[in-house]
Amino acid sequence: MKIEIYDKKDGLSYILRGDYYLPDLEINEEESTYGKYGMMRKQFLKEHRDASYQYLVLTGKLTEH
Repeated sequence: MKIEIYDKKDGLSYILRGDYYLPDLEINEEESTYGKYGMMRKQFLKEHRDASYQYLVLTGKLTEH
C-alpha cells in the first residue's frame, strides 16, 4: 500500500495512518494582531455582517480584510 496518495479530483493529499487514509491538512496557527480600527471592523462584521464575517474566518482572510 502507498503511504501517501494524491487525489486530483479534490486536490488533497492523503497519508496512511493505521488502516485509514487521512487528509494531509495544515492548521494556520499564526496569532493575529489587530489595531484599534481592525478590532472595530471585526466587531462590526460580527454584529452586522455575520455571513461575511463567517466567510472571512473560514477562508482565513479576516486578517487581510
